[in-house]
Amino acid sequence: MAVGNGISSIALTPITTDPLATLKVNGATVASGSASAALPLNVGTNTITTVVTAQDGITTKMYTLTATRAASGNANLSLLKLSNGTLNPVFSAGTTGYTIDVNNSVVSVTVTPTTGVATSTVTINGATVPSGAASGAIALNVGANAINTVVTAQDGVTTKTYTLTVIRAASSNANLSTLGQSAGGLTPAFSSGTTSYTSSVSNAIATITLKPVSSDANATIKVNGTTVTSGTITAPIAVAEGAQTVISTVVTAQDGATTKTYTLTVTRAPSTNATLSGIKLSNGTLSPAFTGATVSYTASVANSVATIMITPATTDPAATIIVNGIAVTSGTASNPIALAEGGPTAITIAVTAQNGTTMDTYTVMVTRAPSTNANLSTLGQSVGGLTPAFSAATTSYTINASNATEKMILKPVSSDANAIIKVNGTTVVSGTITTTIGLAVGPNTITTTVTAQNGTTTKSYTLTVTRAAGGADSFAAGIGVSKQAETPALADDGIQVHQGVSPNGDGINDFLMIDNISQYPDNKLMIMNRNGQMVFETRGYDNSSKVFDGHSNKNGQMQLPGTYFYQLDYTVSGITKHKTGFIVLKY
Repeated sequence: MAVGNGISSIALTPITTDPLATLKVNGATVASGSASAALPLNVGTNTITTVVTAQDGITTKMYTLTATRAASGNANLSLLKLSNGTLNPVFSAGTTGYTIDVNNSVVSVTVTPTTGVATSTVTINGATVPSGAASGAIALNVGANAINTVVTAQDGVTTKTYTLTVIRAASSNANLSTLGQSAGGLTPAFSSGTTSYTSSVSNAIATITLKPVSSDANATIKVNGTTVTSGTITAPIAVAEGAQTVISTVVTAQDGATTKTYTLTVTRAPSTNATLSGIKLSNGTLSPAFTGATVSYTASVANSVATIMITPATTDPAATIIVNGIAVTSGTASNPIALAEGGPTAITIAVTAQNGTTMDTYTVMVTRAPSTNANLSTLGQSVGGLTPAFSAATTSYTINASNATEKMILKPVSSDANAIIKVNGTTVVSGTITTTIGLAVGPNTITTTVTAQNGTTTKSYTLTVTRAAGGADSFAAGIGVSKQAETPALADDGIQVHQGVSPNGDGINDFLMIDNISQYPDNKLMIMNRNGQMVFETRGYDNSSKVFDGHSNKNGQMQLPGTYFYQLDYTVSGITKHKTGFIVLKY
C-alpha cells in the first residue's frame, strides 16, 4: 500500500478465522479484532508482518503488508540568520526575498539556514551547508551582493530559493596614508590626520613632484585639480623663486561625498643669480663682446653723440638693476646718460639678485670723441665799430679807432667750452678778459686762435684795429653820445676808466672797463646818477667778478641810459689816489 509523506505510522487490526488462533504483528501479540500498536513508517518501503498461529500451536501463517511512504516535499526554511545586519522584512518561511544594509567595514558575512524539516538539504551560493550551521565567509563588494540559499526537499524535486541582497555601504575614508615629495622634508612628519604641511627647498629646485597614496584604494586623488592615481607620481609642479607655492591634494572617498584636503606650502629659496644676460647700447659697440662672466667693457662713439642709453637684461627676471644710481627695468632702456666730450664716461650697472644680498657690478666705459668745434661765439672787443658784424664763420674783422684809443681788451667766447683760445699767442680762458692790448697809431693786428678739443682742428680770427693818427675823437660818436666823452690820458699808474658802457650783449663795452685795476685790488668804486644818488658801490673792482653792467647793486634794477658820475679810490704803494669823472650808459 502507498501512503503520503504525512503518514508517519499506521496500526493494523487483524481478525483470525478461528477465535482460538493467536496473532503477532511485527512480533507483537495483538488480540484478534484489536488494533496493533502504532507502527512507524519510514519514507519509502516499510514491511509489516502478521503471523497467525493455529490453536494447535504448530500451524502458522504469515501475512506481509508492504507500506510505501512518500518522500517529503517540504522545502521551507524555518529560520535564516546573517552574521551582520538585519533582515528586511523580518524572516518568514513564506518570504523569499530580503535586503540587508551593512557598513563599509563589513567585508564578509556568514549565513545560517535552518530547514523546516530535517530531511531537506541546503546550498548557499552553491555550497552545501548543514541545517543550523553557518556558511563559510562570503566576501562583500561595495554595493549590492546577492546571496542565494536554495532548499531542496527530501523528494529531491521540490526546491525553494531565498535571496538575500546585502548592500555594503561605500567607503567614507578620504585619508592619505602617505604624501611623498621629490624634494624637501615635510614639517610636521606626515600623519593622515594632519592636513597642513610646509617644506623648504633650495633655489636650484624649480619643480617638485608628489606621490600621494590613499588609505582606501577606492578613493580618488586630485593634486592641484589634476587626477592622480594613488601611488603614482604627479607631473612636475613649478615652485616660485623666493616665494611660497601652495599645492593642494584633495582626496574624495568612495562614497563620492566625503573629502579631505591636504595642503603643502613649498618655500623656494630666493635666487642668488645677479648676472646679466645682455647689455645693449643706443650707440657704439661693446668691447669685448658681451658674456655674463665679463664685467668690464668699453665703447666708443662719435662726438655728435652727446648722450647714450643702456639696455641691460638680467639672467634671472627677479633680479633688479640700477644704472648710475637709477633703477632700470630689465630689458628696457635707461634714461639718457650725458657723455663727456673727449674722454671716457663710466656707466655702472649694479645687479642685485632676488635674495637682496648677492650683487654683480658691470662697468661700461664710453669714450666720446673730442670736439672738432674751433668756432668762437663772440669776440667781445672793448672797442666798437667791428666790421663786419661778428659771425662765427667770418674770420677777418676791422675796427677804426680814434687816436685816443690807446689800448683795448678782448673777451672771446668759444662755441665749445672745451676749446682752447689764444690771443696773440697768450692763452685766454673762454669768457674772460684778455690783458690790455696796446694800440699803436695805424693798423694793429690781433690774432685769436681757437684749438678744438681734439687738439688738431684750429681756426684763427684776425682783428685789424686801425688807430687814427689824430683829429676828432670818434669814440663817443661810436656809442651814440651827444657830446664827446673825454678819455683821460693814462696815468703813471696805468689806471684808465673807459667812459662808454653799452650792456646790450654784443660783447662790446658790456661793462665799465678800468684798465689795470686788477693791479690795485685795494680799491673802491662809487657811481652816482645826475641826482647824486648812489647806484653802484663796491670794493675790489676787478673787471671780472665785480663789474658795473648797468645794474644797480643797491636795488638790482637796470639803470636808465644817460650820464653817470664815478669816484674811484685806489691805493698805490700805500698812498690812496682819487679819480673822478663821468661815464655814458647806453643800450
